[in-house]
Amino acid sequence: MDKFLLGISLFNDADYFSAHDAFEDEWRGCNNNDKLFFQGLTQIAVGSFHFASGNYKGSLSQFKKGVTKLRQYLPDYKNVDLSLLIENITEIIDILESNFDKKVNMNQIDIPKILMVKTN
Repeated sequence: MDKFLLGISLFNDADYFSAHDAFEDEWRGCNNNDKLFFQGLTQIAVGSFHFASGNYKGSLSQFKKGVTKLRQYLPDYKNVDLSLLIENITEIIDILESNFDKKVNMNQIDIPKILMVKTN
C-alpha cells in the first residue's frame, strides 16, 4: 500500500499522528502540482490529532490552513472527496470559532472520515 492510501486508512482509523507522518512523507516526495494537496491533508491530520487531544486552539489553526490549501483542488483530487471533507471540517471550524471561550463539550463532535469519490 502506498503512503497516500496508508495515510487515508490511518486517518479513518483515528490514528491521526501516523496519518500525518504518511501524508508528510508523500508531501516531501511529490511533484509541485501535488504539494499543497499533501500539505493540506497533513494539516487536517494534525488538526484532528490536536482536536482529539483537546488542543482546540492548535486544531483550529491547522484545520484553517489545511482547508485553505485543499480548496485549490476542489471538488475532488486523487479520488478524495474534498468537497465533503472541507464541508465537514468547516463545520468543526465554525463550532470552534463560535464556542472558543465557552465551556462546550467537544467530545460530541466527530472528526469526519476521508472518503473517496466513486469512479465509473
